[in-house]
Amino acid sequence: MCATSVSRCAMTLLALMVALRAEVAGRTLDTGGGAPPEGAPDEIHVDPAQGNDRNRGTSEQPLKTVAAAVALLPDPLTRSITIRLGGGTCRDTGGGESSSNTLELMRRMRPGVVVRIVGRLGGDREPTIWAWEGGQAMVDVREGDWWLEDIQIGSGSRRQRRGVMVTGPGHVTLKNLIFRTCSHSGAGIYAHRGGKVSLRGAINLNEHLHDSAGEETFCGIIATDHGLVRFVEREGAKLDIGNGSLSAGYYGCIRLGCKTARITSWGEQSNNLAINNGGRIDLHGTTVTLRARQRRNTPIGLEHDGHILGEGAHVIIEGENSMAIALQKASTFTCNDIELRGTFDYCLWASSGSMFVGRFLTDVGRIEATTSATINIEKVSGKIVGPVVAKHGGVVSLPDRVVSSE
Repeated sequence: MCATSVSRCAMTLLALMVALRAEVAGRTLDTGGGAPPEGAPDEIHVDPAQGNDRNRGTSEQPLKTVAAAVALLPDPLTRSITIRLGGGTCRDTGGGESSSNTLELMRRMRPGVVVRIVGRLGGDREPTIWAWEGGQAMVDVREGDWWLEDIQIGSGSRRQRRGVMVTGPGHVTLKNLIFRTCSHSGAGIYAHRGGKVSLRGAINLNEHLHDSAGEETFCGIIATDHGLVRFVEREGAKLDIGNGSLSAGYYGCIRLGCKTARITSWGEQSNNLAINNGGRIDLHGTTVTLRARQRRNTPIGLEHDGHILGEGAHVIIEGENSMAIALQKASTFTCNDIELRGTFDYCLWASSGSMFVGRFLTDVGRIEATTSATINIEKVSGKIVGPVVAKHGGVVSLPDRVVSSE
């Protein structure tokens, strides 16, 4: 090939490279294809009814889908941004960087930076409802600090099995949310592998099901594998679960500390507070009302090194169950005040080296400690109607006497 041909080829290649760079730059500056690090505004607006994902995301020209708004966020994020959602039902996320049936939230962020996604709930305005179906979770938080507020997650479909799932190092704050997911034993809120969830305001999970519930309407909270779910405010904060439970295992932790919590369970095999394998639930001064609708279930059931700390809490156990409180295999439960409202074959049963320390505000029926378990009841405002049983190395310490096995 002659030198002239080589020169022409080189010039042609250079021209193609310049054209390609210009095309890429144009796409980058186009609001429909993403934004440069400094291009995202402080607020991005989404309107499911009137928006268009080719718009700029302003209040006058809102986007249509939340995924399109998330796609505008730079990576890494150096400043906080708010995504404001209008009312309406969203049948899919909008796709883009996220799948159509799971909203994937993952960005690198500087310390103190947070992305707030704020919808509409309450009043006369149309609520913001996320109703996509079929994903592993409706929202999947993997990295960064996110905030979800005033949104209904789920529409009650049986193809919405899990609500918000958080994996470390992700962190999400949930404020004033309604969950309408459905499963046999799944979670509206699920924290695992070091994921963290902070709760504020009113957190409602199928709260309309306290009096009746159909099949596959379970929606609980799960913390496992060092996952953490915790309330970070007390006044004005509450937890309301109409068919579900708090479940902690494998060093996962759930911390209440809200003003009140009400938890009803209709599941065939579901304790209201279910802790096992090193899991922990801290009640932190909360007034907690528990009711297991199936007789064989236990409102408070711990096993395999499960732990409940009820410092300053008031626990109300309602219903008719075989056991109100059951501790197994080196589990511990300490609580200031427990109120029993119902009929229980065993009010308190502990086995296999477990330990209980607490006070009862009502009459107490059968108490039993077995296989080296220890029960220490500091005070009973009502009467101990018994019987009180200690066997196989168990010890029951009452305000006026100690019962031990022979």
